[in-house]
Amino acid sequence: MDKKWWEDRPWRQVQTNLRQIDMLDMDAEQYVKELKAFDATVAMINVGGILASYPTDLPYHTQSEWLKGDSLKKVIDACHAADIRVVARTDFSKIREPVYQMHPDWAYRTSEGKIVNYNGDVHACICGGFQQECALEIIREICRKLPVDGLFMNMGGFVARDYSYNFYGICHCENCRRKFRESAGMELPRSMDMKDPVYRAYRRFQRKVIQDQNERIVALCREINPQIAINGIDFLRMESNTEYKRPLPFWQYSGSSNSRCLRGTTGEGVVTNTSVDFIGFYYRHVGVGPSQQGLRIWQAIANLGNPDYYLIGRLDNHMDRSSYKALQEAFHFHKEHEQDYLYMHSIADALVIRGHLWGDSSAERGWIRALTENHILFDESTIENALKGGLDRYRTVILPGTQELPRTFVNMLNSFVRNGGTLIADAFPGRYDGEYEPYEANPLSEIMGICAEKTVRDDMVSAMFRLSDEDKVLLPSFREHDCDVIAFGDQYQYNEYTPDTRRVMTMIPPQMYGPPERCYTYEHTDWPGLTVHPFGKGQGIYIPWKAGGIFTTEGYMNTFWFLKDVLESVAGLGSVAQQLTPMVEVACAVREDGSYMLVQTVNTTGCFGTSYFEPVPVDLSDNVCVPCGKKVGKAVRLTDGSDIPFEQEGNMVRLSIGKIGVFESVKLFLE
Repeated sequence: MDKKWWEDRPWRQVQTNLRQIDMLDMDAEQYVKELKAFDATVAMINVGGILASYPTDLPYHTQSEWLKGDSLKKVIDACHAADIRVVARTDFSKIREPVYQMHPDWAYRTSEGKIVNYNGDVHACICGGFQQECALEIIREICRKLPVDGLFMNMGGFVARDYSYNFYGICHCENCRRKFRESAGMELPRSMDMKDPVYRAYRRFQRKVIQDQNERIVALCREINPQIAINGIDFLRMESNTEYKRPLPFWQYSGSSNSRCLRGTTGEGVVTNTSVDFIGFYYRHVGVGPSQQGLRIWQAIANLGNPDYYLIGRLDNHMDRSSYKALQEAFHFHKEHEQDYLYMHSIADALVIRGHLWGDSSAERGWIRALTENHILFDESTIENALKGGLDRYRTVILPGTQELPRTFVNMLNSFVRNGGTLIADAFPGRYDGEYEPYEANPLSEIMGICAEKTVRDDMVSAMFRLSDEDKVLLPSFREHDCDVIAFGDQYQYNEYTPDTRRVMTMIPPQMYGPPERCYTYEHTDWPGLTVHPFGKGQGIYIPWKAGGIFTTEGYMNTFWFLKDVLESVAGLGSVAQQLTPMVEVACAVREDGSYMLVQTVNTTGCFGTSYFEPVPVDLSDNVCVPCGKKVGKAVRLTDGSDIPFEQEGNMVRLSIGKIGVFESVKLFLE
């Protein structure tokens, strides 16, 4: 089999989302010069779909009227001459209004039969002729007319929102109606309610339509040119973004978390998490700022992702260039050490399961924060990826509220715990199987020692858990900080447990909270706030409330101590930097041939409220102690090449890294 161009190639990508007017005075040499200032090895350029940025022969592919400067082919040729590969960005989610008027059956329709016309671009349905037929013809033309190296398809699937975030619901076009009747033998659901069997069937229908479409596009590209890299197959990409008036809190670990989740348990494919330059849809030309942009790229690098930057327009005519220097610093570092980042694998023994690649939940974010801020090494993965890569190398798997658990994955979890693993379940996971059908009973009951689920109450505000002295042996932070209670929010899952299940803490039910003269506890129950159940050689840890989600939204130390103790004391996970400030991330990876390790740190002290500033230097002298099964010969800081002191005792190496700025990577040479 011929080697693909993206295999073993350092990948540093800049996405220039060219506007129509950018082709009016496009200068291919200047375009490449700007890319080279970032040491880019890959450029992503929007080529076609909504608009063709090249001369097209297809009548339904609206050609831009601004093609006056250097042609797209000349730009691509200039990139190739500079050893920069080009990924063609396409978007088939919309058609121009004149195309719609010729083919009204291609449009998305609301339940009232209305179209969505946004600035003259009409939403196109994935079941309609434009996406089902014309999209493949456009891709064929692009790949034959232009020497592109990759293909990226934007906004695929069933798009039901516009750029103003208006939601229009399930598409009711005739194509969707007909295909759903053929698939499920029923009419489209009236609402998006998982309790409705029709909607569950519709979810399966959506998945099948998207899967079939993707398979057709992949087959087409492979037929035209096997050397075309395809997003989602050969390179995996997410983005760190913001938006005006987006609900708080901001997610300061998006660069790290997205890169980890893309890498998953298999580590296959090129992984990039792009830093979106602009504030959001409403402000496409105003950047979020240099410290935030730089942090995202350093987080990606530290978690074995590749530098990736995305802006609207060209680099040379962009109106907010304030982040260029910070971004280029990270890109330059990656170029200087690009060979050090090939063939690397995480050494983490904890895994967070994500329900979806896009749209991580508050429960997931809470556990990611707890692991990060306690310096416990961990990976992230979707269920699909975990099924491919397996769980054998992990000690602990964390399942934060994942609603859809395929039966194959439940079986994998059972085997994992029976063989000695620890499963932590939080926020009531496992309501539906892989076909979106409800489980009759909790699929994790056997692992967790649950005899029966009684009810979930949503009115538990002001209730608390009380810790006894025995509880504080298992949750020592509360003994250290002289605290007897934990707040747990609105929801609680009442369960009956097996006799061999250890019940930790007891519930004080909702109490009066006003006036203050009458605010005291007057009732006590034995409902637990945490249970631990032996299962085979392992254990199931169940939290019948939303611990991760509460930590995300509220962030109080009360919840932080609880999560820390569950991870370290109950699950037995170890911190690699117990005395280090929570505001520094630590990640470790090893070369697959065992020749060296990378210990990487990212300084997030610049995250302050809703702003991102330059981080305060942090001293990492004797603060980091990492596991290593081989003898270390030398330790070197990659940012300046200096040797650093270290001590090795058994399988642990203590590093005296010294002061760091925003980022440091230490290379341990193994003997």
